[in-house]
Amino acid sequence: MLKLPFSKKLFPFPDGWYVLLKSEELKNGEIVSRKFAGKDLVIYRTASGLALAADAYCPHMGAHLGFGGMIEGETIKCPFHYFCFDTNGNCTKTGYDSKPPAKAVLKMHTIREVNDFIIIWHHSKNEIPLWEVPLTDNKNWTEVLTTDYELNSHPQETTENSVDIGHFAIVHKYFDVKELHDLNINGPYLNAKYAFSRKGGILGNETISANINIHVHGLGYSFVEVDIPQYKIQTRQYVFPTPTEEGKIILKIGMSVKRIEKPSQVNPFLGLLPKNLVNKIILNKAFKGYCHDVSQDFDVWQNKVYIDNPALALGDGPIGKYRQWCRQFYSSEINEN
Repeated sequence: MLKLPFSKKLFPFPDGWYVLLKSEELKNGEIVSRKFAGKDLVIYRTASGLALAADAYCPHMGAHLGFGGMIEGETIKCPFHYFCFDTNGNCTKTGYDSKPPAKAVLKMHTIREVNDFIIIWHHSKNEIPLWEVPLTDNKNWTEVLTTDYELNSHPQETTENSVDIGHFAIVHKYFDVKELHDLNINGPYLNAKYAFSRKGGILGNETISANINIHVHGLGYSFVEVDIPQYKIQTRQYVFPTPTEEGKIILKIGMSVKRIEKPSQVNPFLGLLPKNLVNKIILNKAFKGYCHDVSQDFDVWQNKVYIDNPALALGDGPIGKYRQWCRQFYSSEINEN
């Protein structure tokens, strides 16, 4: 039997994949500094376009590679003594052309470029990736608009919203909320489907109905497919909580819209505008609404405590099943009885 020794506190860095930044944010030859899972990292792209992530501090004498460091071909060069490190972290040369010290090895981290995002693998026992984030078909979809929020929270807490049916009506004012099928769990993947109605729409005062299909790949990578039949609009809403240090996350959210080929089907007046302009208008309006909805959760997330044995009631949704599923991401915290 597996048991998590939580006591109103979650282990801060669950195992899994987490988003660092959009691929387009990292150009060839650029170095970006990031805090991730309590560590300072540099993410950089070599001259050939290969994206890499490494500990930020040079193993020679501790200089931060993100402040004055340089990319030379397929190596990163330290600004302090010009030690260079290849894509495996091995020192290839020093600033004095002396033999590189055997101990001068830069710690590298496992990253992928998936769906136009750079993601990083974290495992508390340093195991290699146990699963992958699947590719999605982005053909006929708009660009992904994103924004970041710095929050006092935890990836499990934010991702729990995917199964917390009760808060949909109370926090977000949705109504007629229905669970379309039982929670689907398969290894690190979780899937839930709901239908609901809300006030809003193109004119801002209509009742709109939506079906949502939630895809959760670990605690750091989720997206929601939203179908609004009355407007013939489909969106994807991305949710990427990335832990920076204990009790803190960067929440990156994003949205893309399936390209609208017949704007008049959305609204007769939109049929008078160019398709590209209509898609831009719809994307920006939808993303603004999405940011508003997500921000409604901030006060709760940032001021709540974790209760490991909550007093659940009918109407809460499958929170118990969700928390059982979450246990697999805490390898260092699981004891076998």
